[in-house]
Amino acid sequence: MNDITPDKTTNVICHCSGTTKEQIMGLINNGIDNLDGISRMTGACSGCGACDVLILELLAENIANCSA
Repeated sequence: MNDITPDKTTNVICHCSGTTKEQIMGLINNGIDNLDGISRMTGACSGCGACDVLILELLAENIANCSA
């Protein structure tokens, strides 16, 4: 189970790079649809790896919303 949750006051998803949920959602909305692309654009997922699952969940939610 994932023990890492976004910071409720700042929406920081990746504490290593300081990447926020808003930044990630902006990339997803602009067509970045994979973890590697988000990592290259933000630096997220390149440190401790704790944010990988959260970012994958955001990607999956976006795919589900597009399919609905």
